[in-house]
Amino acid sequence: MKVTLLTTRKKWILGGLVLILVVFVGTRYGSQLPDILANRHQPGREEITRPATSQSFDDRLSLRMPVGFGSPVEFPLAKLPAETRGKVQKMAQRSAYFNGVYIVVMKMTNAPGSKSGVEESLYKTFSKNCNDPAPGKMPKINSLSVNGRWDSGAICFPAVFGNRQGEMTAVVIISGTDDSFWCINAWGTGKAGVLAEKTAREFVFN
Repeated sequence: MKVTLLTTRKKWILGGLVLILVVFVGTRYGSQLPDILANRHQPGREEITRPATSQSFDDRLSLRMPVGFGSPVEFPLAKLPAETRGKVQKMAQRSAYFNGVYIVVMKMTNAPGSKSGVEESLYKTFSKNCNDPAPGKMPKINSLSVNGRWDSGAICFPAVFGNRQGEMTAVVIISGTDDSFWCINAWGTGKAGVLAEKTAREFVFN
């Protein structure tokens, strides 16, 4: 029974991180997306002791983790409201779990002209998922711009998943050369929360 409860809790938390991205996209386009969590990656229980290495999300983004990402899951764009379909060309997510750290990454390819900025994207993620998103409490955004090739921003804030208080780190990366952006959500409690933040912030992008 204990094993079942632990596995179920991990699936709840990973599902919650996926839901953050779903709600974020739905809020951005003024509509609620359908439940698409059924195919999310299901993490294992074992403690991972091998060192972190570069794990590719796609051909541009990678994170340093001791495990690889699960298989890509594409969101069913046909189920989006008609007014939204023309703004989104493709959405896909991959997830990973290790040592109390939950990672969900989404890549969205927008139609030309429909891409928002880093600050707007992070504010919507924060306001929908922070435990206390009161006015004026938006955390400072750590921003980075690389020669017009891409811009990024990162924030960290308290968030509850699976009835557990933890810390969420959200990182948004927006390409300056095409209409794609990536959103990294990393969550954990205690030391795992610190590791989640380190993993999300130390991304490699090209």
